[in-house]
Amino acid sequence: MPFSPRSRARRARTCITAVAMLVLAACDRSPSGGTPPGRAVSLEYFVAPSTFDPAAGRALDDYIGANLLFSTLTARDFDGTIIPNLASGWSARSASEYSLTIRDDAVCADGTKITPAVVAASLAYYADNGNDAHPSAAPVFGLGKTTITADDAARTVSITLGRPNSEFLAALSVPQAGIICPAGLADKAGLAAGSVRGAFSGPYTLGSAKPGAEYSYDLRPGFTQWVKYAKILPGVPPGRIVFGIRADPSTTASKLLSGGLDIGSATGDTIRRFAGRSDYNRVNLIIASVYVAFNETPGRYFAGKPEARKAVAQAIDRAAFTMIFSNDLSPIFNSVIPRDYKCALEDPSLVPAPDPAAAAAVLRGATVKFPASMGFGDRGKGADYLQKALTGAGAAVELTKHDNASWVATIQNAQADWDMTLMSDVNALNLMSPSLTRVIGPSYQAGGRNVTASKNPDGEAAVAASQSATDPRERCRQFKIAQRSVLSRQDVVPLAGIASSLVSVPDVTIEAPAGSANYATIRLANTTHPTG
Repeated sequence: MPFSPRSRARRARTCITAVAMLVLAACDRSPSGGTPPGRAVSLEYFVAPSTFDPAAGRALDDYIGANLLFSTLTARDFDGTIIPNLASGWSARSASEYSLTIRDDAVCADGTKITPAVVAASLAYYADNGNDAHPSAAPVFGLGKTTITADDAARTVSITLGRPNSEFLAALSVPQAGIICPAGLADKAGLAAGSVRGAFSGPYTLGSAKPGAEYSYDLRPGFTQWVKYAKILPGVPPGRIVFGIRADPSTTASKLLSGGLDIGSATGDTIRRFAGRSDYNRVNLIIASVYVAFNETPGRYFAGKPEARKAVAQAIDRAAFTMIFSNDLSPIFNSVIPRDYKCALEDPSLVPAPDPAAAAAVLRGATVKFPASMGFGDRGKGADYLQKALTGAGAAVELTKHDNASWVATIQNAQADWDMTLMSDVNALNLMSPSLTRVIGPSYQAGGRNVTASKNPDGEAAVAASQSATDPRERCRQFKIAQRSVLSRQDVVPLAGIASSLVSVPDVTIEAPAGSANYATIRLANTTHPTG
C-alpha cells in the first residue's frame, strides 16, 4: 500500500485584536483523576535524550521527553486551533503584548501550586538564551528584551515581547516552553539530569534513566491537568512508558511485529512491512523538511557565490534524491516549509532544474566540506547521493558522517569547518517563522537561529512584517515573500521530507495533534474505565 502522509490540520488561526480573545473551555475529555492507569508500554528513542531541561532541548528526542514531563500554557488541537492547557484564557493588545490567565487547580509533582509567579519564573528562565543555552527561545520570544510579570491575585501573567510575534500564543505550545516548577529552577544541574522530581508539571515523572540504554516515565497519581482536545482520546494513559534506544529501522519493525515493542517509528522501506496490516494502528507523518543549506560565513566557499549555490541545485536530480532518501515516500518539497503548511510556496520553477553541464562549469575544481547526520532514518544514503552528484560535477566533496548531536553542534557553529550540509528541520511548532528563521535573520553567533549565516535584508523585513501582521492574509503574503527571497538568493536547495509512520500494537494508540506526535496522548484500550 503506497504511503500517503496524513495532511496536517489547518494551522492555528490567531486573530490579534485590541480586545480580549475569549477562550471557551471544551468539555472535559481527558482521563479523570480516579481512572486507574493502564499497563506499561515500550517505545524507542532515535537517540538518547541530551537533557531533561525542556528549555535546553535541541533535538526530537529531547522534545518527546518534555511532552511527558512538563505541561505547556497552550496546546494545539487536531485542526491546529490554539486551546487552553495551564493557561485557561488569554488576551492580546497587539502582536507584542499578551496576558494569560493561569488555571487555579494545577500542581507540580511535589505538590507545589502552579501560580502565575511560578509560570513567570519558568518563562523568564526559558527566554534567557545567553550563549545559545535555550536555542528554541528565539522563535518563541523573538529577539529583543522580553518583560514578564505575574499577578497572583488576578491569576495573570503579562508578557511584553521585544519584537512583535503574531504566532506567540501558538508558540507557547512547543514542548520546550513546558513550565518548570520551582524545585527544578533551584537545581539546574538536577533539572538537566532529570533527578529533581519536583521540577515536573506534566503528567509523568522520570522513573529511571540508564544513559544510552533505557528511560522510564511514571504516571503521576491523580493527575488531572490533561489537555482538553475537542475529540475524546479513548482508553487510559499507561502507568509507565519505557524507552529503549533505536538500533535501526529494520530492527524496530521486527520488534513491533514480534511483540517486543508497543509503538515504533517506521521509516523508509520498513513502512511497507505494515502494508495491509489492519491489526496495527498507524499515524502517518512528515516529521521534518530536508534541504541543502550553505555556510555563507565570509571566507567559506559558498559565501557571496549565488552562482555556486545555484550550481549545486543544478547538479541534483531532486526526484532521484527523494527516491533514495525516502524510498519515494515523501513528496518533493519546493520550499524550506513543509508543503502542506497554509502559507508554503508550491512553485517548482523557483528551484533550478537539473543541468549537469551548467553545474560542472561552475563547480569543477571546487573543494566542499560536507558534514551530515546519520540520524535521519536513511543512514546517510541521501548524503551519499549528494556527494556523488557534486563529484560528478567536478567538485571534491569531503563528506563526514556524524551522530545527530555532533552534527547539530557543527552546523550551529558557522566558524566550524564546513561548507554545505543536508539540513533536517524538525519544526515542533508547525508554524512558519521557526522554519524561516533557520535560513533568514541573525546567525547563531549573533543570537539568532540562521544556520546559513546569510545576509538577506528583504527576507528579514518580510519575516518581521509577518510577525507584526494582525490580518492572517497579510501574514501569509509576507511569509511567501520571505520564502521567495530565500529561493531567489539560492540560499537553500529544497529537497523532500522525512516520512515516518508511528505504528502501534492493537490496544495502544498515539495521536498527532496539529501534525506533531504528542507522547502524552498515548492511550491503552480499556472498556471498563472510559476516559470521556
